[in-house]
Amino acid sequence: MANLHITEHACTVELNWWEKLAARRSDLTIPVRVVRNVELLPDVSDVVAELRRSPGIRVSGLTSIGTFWAEDGSRKKTFAVCHGRRGGLLLALEGATFDQIVLSTDSARHYSAQLAQYMVDN
Repeated sequence: MANLHITEHACTVELNWWEKLAARRSDLTIPVRVVRNVELLPDVSDVVAELRRSPGIRVSGLTSIGTFWAEDGSRKKTFAVCHGRRGGLLLALEGATFDQIVLSTDSARHYSAQLAQYMVDN
């Protein structure tokens, strides 16, 4: 499962080796200043269920990892690391490579509080 490494300047989604393989990329680092909102989600799979995968992998109900596109014409670009029907985070971004990051994690509240602290400072 992916983890977040958060400092006052950057937030890195740290992927394990098989997540990197599935996502076809290495860890993802974004500046904290591009994070506009942090939302706790009861089930991250609901967010990516209707999105189109490219590139990445989706095994329905089990995992969704990689880049996903909205099919509503908005071309909203999402980076997702979602495992099962679990809780996690949605990071809304502005001025970044992705419009949002969706991540399943048992540490969602901790990460949310940590990001909120740094978002206030920026």
